[in-house]
Amino acid sequence: MNRKTVFGPIHSRRLGRSLGINLLPFKTCSLDCVYCECGATTDLTLQRQEFVPLDQVRKELDAFFDSGVPFDYVTFSGLGEPTLYSRIGGIIRHVKNRCPDTKICLLTNATLLDIMGDELDGLDLIVPSLDGSCEEEFRTVNRPAPGLTLEKLVRDIAEFRKMHPRIVMWLEIFLVPGVNDSDDSVNRFRELIGQIAPDKVQLNSLDRKGAVDWIRVPPAGRMQEIQAVFAEICPTEIIHA
Repeated sequence: MNRKTVFGPIHSRRLGRSLGINLLPFKTCSLDCVYCECGATTDLTLQRQEFVPLDQVRKELDAFFDSGVPFDYVTFSGLGEPTLYSRIGGIIRHVKNRCPDTKICLLTNATLLDIMGDELDGLDLIVPSLDGSCEEEFRTVNRPAPGLTLEKLVRDIAEFRKMHPRIVMWLEIFLVPGVNDSDDSVNRFRELIGQIAPDKVQLNSLDRKGAVDWIRVPPAGRMQEIQAVFAEICPTEIIHA
């Protein structure tokens, strides 16, 4: 079968052999992050849709499972925000019904967590992004759809954490030099991490070309300094140095 939504497994620096699921047309997202390796968002939206028929995704997953190829995680990622797919809960349930021991990860910008209800209950790992320590940084780095605010984003991540303690949470922070890496920013991030109380914080930085050309990689020493501050309250690792 020519898979169109299921891809891999690919080697993931965090998840091992990751079987990816992309449910969105290029490039559909609720944010237009300056660092996105997929490029600028062309459909900036909060409107959820069934972009791909659920039955097609199920068939592609079944074909892969029948192949016997080993993998470590099924991962929702791809060309935009996965929770914009309106039947994501049906895919999670299908995976767990077909392969109960399969681990499922959601890479998310967390902008729709407040309306997901019980759709994400079957997840094993969620990796939400938090790239601004204040509203100005949020708007500079993430360029959100109208109506989204940093206050709402933090509240929703913290509430999800509280309501789903079984689901492991790794909070990802993408550092943009000159925007969100100052001492003041770090102190604000530290407070937000305390509110959310994730299992781990992951510090990320530019690896491939982003949506704009002015982003640079933070000095390794600065990444380590920030890691040390966050590690005082939560296990913290650097994804890119």
